Amino acid sequence: MKVSDTMKQKLTPHDFRAMRIKLGLSQQKMAEMLGYTTRSMICHLESGNRDITPRMTITMNLLMEKHNDKLAQRT
Repeated sequence: MKVSDTMKQKLTPHDFRAMRIKLGLSQQKMAEMLGYTTRSMICHLESGNRDITPRMTITMNLLMEKHNDKLAQRT
């Protein structure tokens, strides 16, 4: 998937949370990866109180690609 394609997709709060959990990241660690100092922003994103930006969508998709590549190398 091209980065430009990922910008057209909008992650739902449920998708965002599911991806974070699949990556094995805590809310705090996810916040740090996205440039935040506390996990409160992740709580807001996962509850739908804040919009998931295109930058966050791209970052999450890239993290998932990297995660899936690592899983594929193990088999």
